[in-house]
Amino acid sequence: MRRLDMYVVAKILYIILVLFIIISPFAFIFYRAVTLRRPTGIVFIGFKFFMEIPEGYWKALGNSLLVGLLVALIDFVIAFPPAYVLSKYEFKFKRVITALLVVPMFTPDVVAGVGLSTVYIRYYHLYGTLLGTVLGLASTSYPMMLLPLLVSLKSLDPTYEEAAKTLGATPLQTILRVVIPLIGPGIFSGFLLTFVWSINNYLLPLYITGPGLDLLAVKLYSDIRWWGLLGRVAAEASILQLTTFGVMLLYLKTIGTKYLTGFVF
Repeated sequence: MRRLDMYVVAKILYIILVLFIIISPFAFIFYRAVTLRRPTGIVFIGFKFFMEIPEGYWKALGNSLLVGLLVALIDFVIAFPPAYVLSKYEFKFKRVITALLVVPMFTPDVVAGVGLSTVYIRYYHLYGTLLGTVLGLASTSYPMMLLPLLVSLKSLDPTYEEAAKTLGATPLQTILRVVIPLIGPGIFSGFLLTFVWSINNYLLPLYITGPGLDLLAVKLYSDIRWWGLLGRVAAEASILQLTTFGVMLLYLKTIGTKYLTGFVF
């Protein structure tokens, strides 16, 4: 009994240590956002720095949320057809094709950014546009939508589709009215991953957005480079992190973690 108790205590201490390592960077940033260093010492000033955030930052936040939403929607449109085929059918070179589909997830943002900016400027004329930014982020993030869809489609009981076809549903009706509602948690998992990744990514947008579109992560990166982690900049960083936390908590509260797993093919 004593050994078991020590084992439980050790696990709890380990979890606390891991949480401290993960949370401490954000806690420090939030601490800088609500305190002010003076010659007499550290003074708590509440949310004063949050009130001083310029209007342009809130506009960039709105742009980032819009871009994240559009990227998630496009990723679903791109990823669902191959995910459905890969989960339902067996064919030659299936593993090779699956591996190629997830290559963008392992491509460095610098490499993807240089390639996209070159193509955008020379051929597509999408550099610095909202459409170009959304397509650029979607082209590299869609594997984050593909993998949860593969997991959920693979675990879907095929008898549901067979029953729908028996009742006279067309293939399109079966997908829209049976398959998609049943894999809803997997879809939301993909939305979560792509949305959060899009609003927090700053390196890839540096290459493809240009001065015509302000995004929150890019603006924050620029402010930190010029001003360091001052109080107002720390407040800006806190808002970005709180936005991410809010989305994560909403997902975990409603869906859970079942579909946030990989796919073995």
